[in-house]
Amino acid sequence: MRKIIVLILFAFISLGGFTQSIPNGDLENWDSLHSATTTAYWWQPSYEGINWLGTLNSLVGLGVTSGGPGPETVFRTTDAYSGTYAAKLVTGHFVFGVSTIKIPGMLGTAVMDFKGVRALLGNPCPGCKPLNIKGFYKFEPVLNDSCAVVILVSKWNNSTHKRDTIGYGKMVEHSAVSTYKPFNVALNYSGIDVPDSLTFIMISSAGFNVINFMGSQGQDGSTMYVDEVSLEYPVGIEQSLMPDVAVSIYPNPASDQINFELSERVVNGSLELFSVNGKLVRTCGLNGTKTTVPVNNLTAGTYYFKLRQDQHLLNTGSFIIK
Repeated sequence: MRKIIVLILFAFISLGGFTQSIPNGDLENWDSLHSATTTAYWWQPSYEGINWLGTLNSLVGLGVTSGGPGPETVFRTTDAYSGTYAAKLVTGHFVFGVSTIKIPGMLGTAVMDFKGVRALLGNPCPGCKPLNIKGFYKFEPVLNDSCAVVILVSKWNNSTHKRDTIGYGKMVEHSAVSTYKPFNVALNYSGIDVPDSLTFIMISSAGFNVINFMGSQGQDGSTMYVDEVSLEYPVGIEQSLMPDVAVSIYPNPASDQINFELSERVVNGSLELFSVNGKLVRTCGLNGTKTTVPVNNLTAGTYYFKLRQDQHLLNTGSFIIK
């Protein structure tokens, strides 16, 4: 199987041990989506805001004139590690012109790009540096196919106009796994640069080419089951990937002061700021949708915040002080 590492490095757009569950990483919440071109429905993991658990199932809505409808490759299944549901990723194909294109089951930071006939991977995540991604999986390969788990953080390079990979990790499974087995994929970091984007995917055929579907490899019917996905960060640090209230932070990086702007009004709220080693460095009250916090006496580096209302955690995230 063609290695996925080089492909992933060019394709996406956009800390020991505290485990932060990815919201809906237990795969319990699903949406049924309707295709305008067929009578088919397909399952997509529910999410709010940024798409951390996406699929390529939007191919089902591809028009007939464009070679559609495409295959449904991610399904909700009751064959779960825990709870009621898990994700079932199945490699399929569709005919595009004179070519037969392999489409694997893909779950993670995946968005379909119809115009480019490719997948776009990754989401903005300034300053986030997880140690690893964890979960449980099974695998039913066809012939010599393999499945994979990949995680990558990167930073945009204004000089080269390309993304620099800051950290990367992968697991490739070549054998059948008949009962749920844990995976724990560590990120290996190079240098001290601060990432601005995060990518992670679980994929039923590891020879998938995200740059160009025409170059994909895999076997129809290869099936990967995924459940209970989470990220692990350093002690005391957590990151909510699908928050109750969206938070816009600017400027980021900051030097003198930093603004927090919320998507919803908060009453009797608070902002807690933490250093990269988990030390609480500031607590600020918050009422309304916006507050400004002075940071000129904080040393340069990555910091984390928690937004609370009473005892309810609304959002967490990171920012940079230069």
